[in-house]
Amino acid sequence: ARVAAALKEEPVRFCPAHHNCVMTKQPTHSSDTGGHRDIRYWAFARPNLVTAWRALTEETSAQGSLWVVPGSHRLDLDAERFDAMSFLDPKHPENAALLREAVCVELAPGDLLLFHARLLHFATRNHTGRPKLAAVFTFFGGDNAPTPGTRSASIPAITVP
Repeated sequence: ARVAAALKEEPVRFCPAHHNCVMTKQPTHSSDTGGHRDIRYWAFARPNLVTAWRALTEETSAQGSLWVVPGSHRLDLDAERFDAMSFLDPKHPENAALLREAVCVELAPGDLLLFHARLLHFATRNHTGRPKLAAVFTFFGGDNAPTPGTRSASIPAITVP
């Protein structure tokens, strides 16, 4: 119900071709994740997808928890503000101000964070001795079809009852 409310579309469909894994930030070999929108991974008729992020362990800023830029899913940003891999270019003068608006999302085990695929977010490396784990899934709704011939269409979607 919460995913349907976030999408503002029904039925809700689960996309098995993307994410749908346990994301980790290990203390001994993690890295910074640059600012990006998850829509960079997907090819759909419309960019209206939701990421469901379920914390499996505590997520703190020291462990590399997500930082999000509130409201950024509503912003139309020129392509020149992103690098060749669709990461937000931190050297672009307008991006520095945008990144200063970011807030750290600290989560307890079991907490669920839903965010739009256009929301800008990033994370630092894990600076603690404890791993950070989260189950991450992708949902879309209505008649928002994956683009034929792309990874997004490589596995049939599952309609959520």
